[in-house]
Amino acid sequence: MDTLASFRSRSEALKLYNALNGKRYASTTINTPSYLKIGCGLSVVFSSSIKTQVSLLINQLNLTSFVGFFNR
Repeated sequence: MDTLASFRSRSEALKLYNALNGKRYASTTINTPSYLKIGCGLSVVFSSSIKTQVSLLINQLNLTSFVGFFNR
């Protein structure tokens, strides 16, 4: 897993994590690396191969606190 989705809201980060698990995509949550200096401190990590699906989920779930994708 090599891509981070960072959020300003912990609850929205967890919503994405739960949605990915519900669709059986491998993901985990981590503390957002301090060098990024963004977000709530929680990011969802997943494989870059599902980035398109993750982006669609973020839009479908209306996760407005999404900051962006970052390579790990």
